[in-house]
Amino acid sequence: MSQSSAAASQTISGSLWEILDRATEKLCVLQEFCPLADSLEWQLGQRYLHQRGSKAFTTDASPVPFVVNNDGSLSRLTAEVFFSNLSAAEQASCVEPEICVLELGIGVGLFARFFLDAFRHLCRQNSKDYYDRLIYIAADCSEQMLRDAARQGIFADHPGRYQLRIADALDPFRSLLHDCAFLGSLKKPIRAVFLNYLLDCLPASVLEIDGPNVKRLCVRTGLSRGVNLVEYTDRTTQELAQLASSGNQKDERELLELYPLMNSEYAYLPVEPAQIAYEEFVFQVAGPKPTRILHSYGAIQCLERLLELVRGDGFILANDYGTARQEADAHYEHQRFSQATFIGVNFPLLKAYFGDAGRCQWAQPAEERESMHACLLGAKFSSETVDCFLKLFSKASFEQLETPVQSARQYVKMGRLDMALGSYGAALHDQPYNWVLMNEIAQFLTFALGDCKAGADMAKAALSANPTCSSELWNTLGDALFAWGRIEESKQAYRRALQINENDVRGRMNLAWVYDREKAYPDALRMIAEGLALDHGGQYRESLLQKQQEVLQHLAVRQRREAMLVANRINAPPPNNWAGMTASSAGIGAKGQPPAPLNDQPSTVMKPTL
Repeated sequence: MSQSSAAASQTISGSLWEILDRATEKLCVLQEFCPLADSLEWQLGQRYLHQRGSKAFTTDASPVPFVVNNDGSLSRLTAEVFFSNLSAAEQASCVEPEICVLELGIGVGLFARFFLDAFRHLCRQNSKDYYDRLIYIAADCSEQMLRDAARQGIFADHPGRYQLRIADALDPFRSLLHDCAFLGSLKKPIRAVFLNYLLDCLPASVLEIDGPNVKRLCVRTGLSRGVNLVEYTDRTTQELAQLASSGNQKDERELLELYPLMNSEYAYLPVEPAQIAYEEFVFQVAGPKPTRILHSYGAIQCLERLLELVRGDGFILANDYGTARQEADAHYEHQRFSQATFIGVNFPLLKAYFGDAGRCQWAQPAEERESMHACLLGAKFSSETVDCFLKLFSKASFEQLETPVQSARQYVKMGRLDMALGSYGAALHDQPYNWVLMNEIAQFLTFALGDCKAGADMAKAALSANPTCSSELWNTLGDALFAWGRIEESKQAYRRALQINENDVRGRMNLAWVYDREKAYPDALRMIAEGLALDHGGQYRESLLQKQQEVLQHLAVRQRREAMLVANRINAPPPNNWAGMTASSAGIGAKGQPPAPLNDQPSTVMKPTL
């Protein structure tokens, strides 16, 4: 290439970059590039979980997923592992008088509820008194989350067997060691710790390491393009940027209302190795070749602190999503659910830090599930505990639980309903606490088999397990009752669904059907309008609009009928036998015809006024 061509190319390239720079300058930046865990997005997400409580899981338009670890199956398997641990400890004569269990990050609390149900059943089945000596410490950093669990009566069936505590997952040792529950107890009072979708809430970073050179993923937060800010706040962009940098909780709450308007940019920026948590370990894992690492340093810190609380023969059982293999060029992305931010856990990194380095024992199933990974940590847990864990938490074990459910669904598609019923029965035998499965079976009984009473009974059984955390269950009960002809009871069920989730679109559509059936057409149209406004994903839009047309037609028929009645009432001729009146005094002619119009004006018919 000639010098003139090279110069021209450089000029064009330079002008292109200037165009991009000018476009970037138009962005409304609330916070400049900083590490993910320090970013406005992450901090607002944490604030949101603190404030929102259990509604983050049950009410939001795109709620934080919670079913996978709260359907009862995971609780039952965990209870069996814990029971095997206690049985081995009893054989060694080292079971403590008061057995303490800790769950960090309880969410809606259903995991704890079903664990206590299953553990009590195991103890009674095997004539053991472990349950009567158990203290289940349900802890969370969100006071609102704990309040919701208490208000909803999640632990009502287990009086005296639980305690609610506020705890910081990054320093649980400090949060709980001086708690009144542990005063005078052993130095390490906890026998088991359960972490379900907690570690992904803790700080992490993505590092690009090439020898001594390190870059860290950073985030810049601003307002999305095209946002007309005056429609949402009286604040200027400069004032919002000041709020973002203040670190004040009140300012964070104000910014949280604008979270849906925010956008993030990402860049890898140089960082001094000394600023990286667990620096020596990270470089050791990285090795000599260039690599990218998801550094779950918050998870490492949490597990380190917890091991200081756990008895020597106790254990920590963690279930979370993340990566099961370390890849040098892997692309790591954090996820957003509702208004909170999460990032998957690097399980190979945790194994390297705790298991491979000999800091504690580490157990993990040989073949992992795709959606969720499990690991077991402890100073020196028994072989019985490990064997039970590896058996129950293997991929094959979960596939065995899912097989009859998948078979039932296939039989339904094929129209082989009796076979489907048998498969659903087998699935329920293996998962007796699974309210999600019961909900599916209730819908099958109602709509496929046409047995509305059985469908209602199955829905009630599911609600006895989970009466407060699922509007879907109440909708299913309402559907069975409606199909059964018990309209008033179905209306109450649908209203209960809206009490649990005030944003429930399906519940509003169902109420529209009830009101249409009751000929309460204005109420039906109101439910449809609310449903359309809340149906952000458009899932129910077509059904709502179709129902709206039906209701409008019914309303139009009623209005026409009423108009005709009014018109007939106004224009009906008077009877011939009015008491005390002659034909002439009543204005009726000799032949029973209306009298001639006055002043020779043409006769008119009055239009009814509606």
